[in-house]
Amino acid sequence: MSHRKLTIVVTCTDRKAVAPPETLRARTLPAGTVGERAAEWRARLEAEPPVGRLLDLYKGETWTQAKRLAATARSTGWEPDVFVASAGLGLRYAEDTAPSYAATFARRQSDSVATRTSDARVWWDLLPHGSEPAVGRPAIWVLSETYASAMSQHLQSLDPELAVVIGGATDTPDTLRVASDRNLRAALGGTVSSLNTRMAIRWLELADGQSVTSHVVRQTWANWAQDASQVERYDRRPVSDDAIRVLIRDMLAQHPRLSKSGALRDLRASGIACEQRRFSGLFEEVFTA
Repeated sequence: MSHRKLTIVVTCTDRKAVAPPETLRARTLPAGTVGERAAEWRARLEAEPPVGRLLDLYKGETWTQAKRLAATARSTGWEPDVFVASAGLGLRYAEDTAPSYAATFARRQSDSVATRTSDARVWWDLLPHGSEPAVGRPAIWVLSETYASAMSQHLQSLDPELAVVIGGATDTPDTLRVASDRNLRAALGGTVSSLNTRMAIRWLELADGQSVTSHVVRQTWANWAQDASQVERYDRRPVSDDAIRVLIRDMLAQHPRLSKSGALRDLRASGIACEQRRFSGLFEEVFTA
């Protein structure tokens, strides 16, 4: 089977194989303008030695699915070049080396780098990006809403004849975007955080080596998604962040070695609704307080 080049861009994950030093946790940055904080962050990055390839730095289910996406590309006739969109490093080739760090565009996280979309976009522009993906090559971008919003200007420059964005944000051009659809979880499995990547895997499977942006592939996807869609129903009750922090403290008081995932399972089993990323940030706040 002949292989053609395909650019794959995925977002980084908060779980790392090596714990980041305190200096490379965004929460330790001093107060100041976005420009001042970004300059301090870049100086800190330069002062820390790399711990290995980005490909080996990230962990968790979402990163496992990112590797599966690259494997699916290879099995369907592509030679993928994987890039990582990172709130701490910028856009980097997955084979690049870097220090471990903790920084995210997701809101309500201890290591969030911005509280407003406008600040996130400025921060993104000031990051020490690596080499750009090759121009004129087919590409599949798999981005959460917060990352796509921060990278909005970058996405505006993509050619819809060559690129597709799985997930994205409301300001991602419609000609590029395939919006995230929770009603596909029953068919695709996994957590909400890995849904976009699982959608991208299915997209490549359905494309089966054809152009990732062709009208035929888009129609094949639309037909499949319509058949696979299943409305998710919840009977859990929403509660405030403060109430969840209290519950986390109680759980840790009773079970000091309780894991984050175990605590979330217990919380949901009690009938309380909490999205995984939100719970992760609250758990980390309580655990490190």
